[in-house]
Parts: sequence; structure tokens; C-alpha cells
Amino acid sequence: MSAEDCFKNILVPVDSSTSCLYAKQLAVLIAKNFDSRVKAVHVVSHDFMHPEFKAHHNLPPLVLTELDRVYLEAGKKILRQAEGFFIHEGISVESELVKSEDPAETILQMSSKEPCSLVIIGNRAKTQSKRYELGSVTEKVSRYSSCPVLITKGKMNIRHLLVAVDGSKQAIKAVDYAVALAKRFKARITLLHVEEAGLFKLKPDVAKRVGEEILLEAESRMNGVTFVKKMKTGTPSEIILKMAWLGDFDLIVMGSRGISSIKRFLLGSVSADVSMHARRSVLLIR
Repeated sequence: MSAEDCFKNILVPVDSSTSCLYAKQLAVLIAKNFDSRVKAVHVVSHDFMHPEFKAHHNLPPLVLTELDRVYLEAGKKILRQAEGFFIHEGISVESELVKSEDPAETILQMSSKEPCSLVIIGNRAKTQSKRYELGSVTEKVSRYSSCPVLITKGKMNIRHLLVAVDGSKQAIKAVDYAVALAKRFKARITLLHVEEAGLFKLKPDVAKRVGEEILLEAESRMNGVTFVKKMKTGTPSEIILKMAWLGDFDLIVMGSRGISSIKRFLLGSVSADVSMHARRSVLLIR
């Protein structure tokens, strides 16, 4: 799949949260620029769908039936509103309502089976089930999705992209996807390589040479896009988060499985840290 094709089939999980509104707005922005197809999905999930919860509370069947009806009606309303939002913006949209005990797993299954090339999801995906904390659905989807995931953190344009590169295959793909976005939106790119400090760090001269080669590879793929290069030393996730917050960036683009050190294996991947803590929207590339 080419970088351009990544933006052609968009799956948008919808709910009643503000972060979902930002996801819908960004889906419209991308769809208008890439002539994308959009599918909106709402997953109906609540505590009384879980057998152990039902057994503990021992509610009469009629009460459970009424609860199901109420949540289904609420889900239908959310989906109608999402359809209306996209249609009003001139975007052709398909929609689906699904009942599931595990919203994240349902979204993951849909993203792998549907003709889906990108999931756009709000940072605080909302569920009626207390079994899933706010944000946990988004976190699971971003970790395990087989296709790229764009996590929205607020209302945004696409004018300046921070692209983290570490020499991995996923990072190279991230550069290509960032270039595809930048060309459509006339945006500029900052390429960032962070040499990790720690037990297994390279000698300074070797680290500098390796970093320069990684940045040169990324530079060779810019295809006319305006860009600058930055090289830093430190903890990758901390440097990326700090730069994104202090700079005028709209979007962080990075591979979801970079080249990992022992520290990253123990403490969690850089992409997971960044997607969880960034105040900017994040596009994770597989």
C-alpha cells in the first residue's frame, strides 16, 4: 500500500465525547483532500452486557431488556448524528452499529477485516461500561491495530509535522506518510532523530554519524516538501514530547515499532509513551 493509499479508507469510531468531535473534524479534513471513503462505527457496550456483572446484580430479565433498548437507542442517535455531520460536510459515509462487551476488540477486528487503511479515533474514546476507563479503548486500538492509527488530541489543521525517525522500517514508512500529508496540505516537516542516552549508547562520534545517515535517508524521501532536520540526545519519548509541546506542531508522525533498546522493552515502546502523553495529535504507522 502506498502512502497516499493510507488515507483512502477511514474508520472513525464515534461516541458522544468531545474528542470524538475532533476525530470527525479531522476525518472530514483528510477525506476532502484525499477523496477518502469514511465509515463511522458506534460500539454499544455497558456493564450489564457482562455475565459476571449481571450475575452479581441479579436484575430481572425485563429490566435487562429495557437497559439494552435504552443503550441501543442512544447508540443509534449517536450514529445518526455522525452520519449527519459527514453528510453536511459533503462526505459520503457508511455507518454501522455494533453490540460488544469489548469496544476496542471490536474496532480492531473491523479495522483488520474492513477495507480500512486508517483509524481516526479520539484520545478519550467514551464507553458506557465502567470496566473500560476513559482512554483505555484508544490505547488498546493504538497498540494493536494492524493499520495506521491517528489519535486526535484537539481541533487541528495540518501545517507543521514532527516526524520522528530512528532508521527502522516503520520510521521510513512514517516519513513517506508524512510527505503524502504535507504535499496535500502544503505543510512543512521537521525531521527528528534522537540518539538514546543510556547503558548501550554509542560513542559520540559514531552516534553522530549514524544519526546523520538516518536523517539523510529521511531527507532523500522529502519529494519537494519544505523541511528541517534536528538531532538530539536523550530519552526519545521525552525529547519528542518536549519538542512537540514547545514547537508549533500540529501532528506527530512516527513508526509504532521502532528500534528498541533494553530500556524501551522494559518501560514500554516510545510510540506508546508519546501517544499516551502527547498534547498534539499522533499518527502511528505500522
